[in-house]
Amino acid sequence: MNAREIAHRAWRRAKGPHTYRFYDQYCREFADGIAADTTATALRGLLQHARTSVPYYATYVPSGSLADPFAALSRMPLLSKQTIRQEFHRLRSDDLVTRKWYYNTSGGSTGEPVRLVQDQGYAACGGAIALLYSHLAGRDFGQPEILLWGSERDILEGGQGMGAWMRRWAANTQTVNAFRMTPETMLALIASLNRRPPRRLLAYAQAAFELAAFAEREAVEVRPQHAVMTSAGTLYPFMREQIERVFGCRVFNSYGSREVGNIACEIPQCDGLWVAPWGVYVEVVDDAGDPVPEGTEGELVVTLLTNYAMPLVRYRIGDMGALAPTGTGWQGDRAQVLLRVTGRTVDAFRLPDGTVIDGEYFTHLLYYRDWVSRFQVVQKEFARILVRVVPRASAPTGSEAGIAAGIRAVMGADCRVEFDYCEEIEPSASGKYRYTTSEVA
Repeated sequence: MNAREIAHRAWRRAKGPHTYRFYDQYCREFADGIAADTTATALRGLLQHARTSVPYYATYVPSGSLADPFAALSRMPLLSKQTIRQEFHRLRSDDLVTRKWYYNTSGGSTGEPVRLVQDQGYAACGGAIALLYSHLAGRDFGQPEILLWGSERDILEGGQGMGAWMRRWAANTQTVNAFRMTPETMLALIASLNRRPPRRLLAYAQAAFELAAFAEREAVEVRPQHAVMTSAGTLYPFMREQIERVFGCRVFNSYGSREVGNIACEIPQCDGLWVAPWGVYVEVVDDAGDPVPEGTEGELVVTLLTNYAMPLVRYRIGDMGALAPTGTGWQGDRAQVLLRVTGRTVDAFRLPDGTVIDGEYFTHLLYYRDWVSRFQVVQKEFARILVRVVPRASAPTGSEAGIAAGIRAVMGADCRVEFDYCEEIEPSASGKYRYTTSEVA
């Protein structure tokens, strides 16, 4: 432990139960071997609480011992944002008066934000899982870190006063706003990375890619870094390749959300994104809500195991992905591993017959083209695609025709393809940038 972590642990211990208690537990279990029934035990406890203390779930959780909590879970309905809004009061636990709870809201990246009730147990467990992911990637709390982030709510979290000062001092984090990445800002950030490489660069996926692309394009040398961890957006293979090439280190992609916290993260011991078994349980379903075969892409559904103030059971988080077959990955049957997270459900395009086209297909049509600085492909209608381009130079003869042909190869020969050349493509309100987005629901 470094001096900052020691001081922060002592300060937190004086305030009562805290993240480090869970963090130390998780570290021990990770080193000794995580028990095979860790998730089952947590899920059983959550469902028992939901059955007795949460009005909405009283009729959905079966009576009895819940000997097989996964079987009971599979018979419960999926939970949507609309249901949370409609059933907000019935989704809250009736023992809130005994809990330290607070309101939180989702980022609203696919529409209207949703308000949630979360408790201190959830915050402590989630913080511990974040620390474990960081530790496994090579950075312990208090060691130098640069945060290239876009959410002002996260950047400014903690407010004023002694507590906020202690958290900022102990974290030893330099923050750069990913919303305002001017050439001057990027040059200054690269200079900081070269002067003293932090133990970790934690960044929006798009921001890390933009920084790497800028350095390579402007021939600005970047000293090899220790680790880059990306989040808050889809990390496409071409983005990972460029970030690792420029920064000379491994990229650890992580996945989470405002509603359920940290879900999964790449770690050295695992191929794919490891789902920490104390925090969530992940399912992959088709459009009808039925489980898809292991290894098959579908809609991700998440059950949050740690928030008893407002349990989120089988929550439709709005992302697409695939789980590795059980028993084939690291830790065997004891671990869930996401093979990939391919983006929001609105990032995939749909045909009238229900066929789904992965948004990554369209990125391959554009990202190798030197004359394209930035792009976005939008499905306006089933047979109408808009290609927005921020050009770096004039398009070579035949470029538009080639891109349109590639689009029609999957969207149909009658698909109408339009091009819009613009000076800038703004990110969403949450700060996340989408290469593809569908307005067809």
